[in-house]
Amino acid sequence: MSMTEIRLLTQFQQMHHLLQAKESFEAANPNVRIVVEQASDNFESMREFKSDHPPDIMDSGGWGLFNQEGVFIDLIPFIKEIEGLEEDLYPGIIRVVGRDGTLPGLPMDVSLPLILINKAMFDRQGLAYPTEDWTWDDMIGLAQRLTLRNEDGVAHQFGFATGADIENFEPFVMRNGGRYLSPDGSTARGYVDSENTMDAFRKIIDMYRIHQVTRKPGEPFKAGQLADGFAMIFGFTWFVGGICEKGREEQFEIVGLPRMQGGEEANMIYMGGCGVTTKSKHPRLAWEFIRHYILERQESFLMPWNLPITRTLAERSGMNSHRLWKRYLMELEIVQPSGFYLSEKWNTSRQLINEDIHRMINEGADVRHLMKSWTRFA
Repeated sequence: MSMTEIRLLTQFQQMHHLLQAKESFEAANPNVRIVVEQASDNFESMREFKSDHPPDIMDSGGWGLFNQEGVFIDLIPFIKEIEGLEEDLYPGIIRVVGRDGTLPGLPMDVSLPLILINKAMFDRQGLAYPTEDWTWDDMIGLAQRLTLRNEDGVAHQFGFATGADIENFEPFVMRNGGRYLSPDGSTARGYVDSENTMDAFRKIIDMYRIHQVTRKPGEPFKAGQLADGFAMIFGFTWFVGGICEKGREEQFEIVGLPRMQGGEEANMIYMGGCGVTTKSKHPRLAWEFIRHYILERQESFLMPWNLPITRTLAERSGMNSHRLWKRYLMELEIVQPSGFYLSEKWNTSRQLINEDIHRMINEGADVRHLMKSWTRFA
């Protein structure tokens, strides 16, 4: 019996679940060998794709690789062959990654942010936990009461935690009715410099500079680790994975992002992907492995750090009945494409933009002026 090789090029360093999937797939298909190789980034992946021995399957920790034309086949025909699979996929995810009715890869390593509440800190202040109808002003008011500083002004407890990063601010911009880029990612003009976007940004910068309820870049503090010194945490799924791994999930409550003046229900989403290349000599077999790896193994979500992309996996893993994880799964209904997903140029400008954000926070640089200058990044 001849052996068929499927070459898989991965950018991931942690390959535990991938190698488990390889082992179980090869056991079920003894005439198939999955050859796993590593690439460091999209540039190296594309170099291999253009080589004389291109891979059958490529993955990436971000979605930028899958926005390139002519690299991956459309997986929709394969998905339609499997009864019920199209309906089983979370539609919010597919809405973000689908392009002109096609699907160049299966999303993986899916994550999004919500607010985690340190119950003990609220209880000590006699404060009720926030509910889903809370507003930005409610959040700031709670954060002010929960920020504790010593006589020298050094915080030993912060009311709110988030990093000073353009991507962390984007969900609040979305919920205020703003966007960084046009829907097709072709321009930032009229979007990042729109009133709704700049209004949300001013609120966030005021949170740092005026209300002083979250740590400024470089600010000395004595609040300790994220899970120990911050009352409300803008937390992605990997934060929840960490506290669950340490058996601390009962110390936290969870709530959606606060309502903003724009009144929009929206959130960002991070994800990577895995797809079959257009140069694969065995596209159906490559698809069968991807299906097994991403859609069939609930073992990958028994101690999760990310979200599954089907309701079946959410049910089989127990995530849809877990007190914290089920709220993250609900949020998949309202996720929207982020600027970093829509434009590679915008994504590669992240460091420059973040330097401006640090100037806004630490030096009081003019928010409107700097945001108008960001139109050059897309």
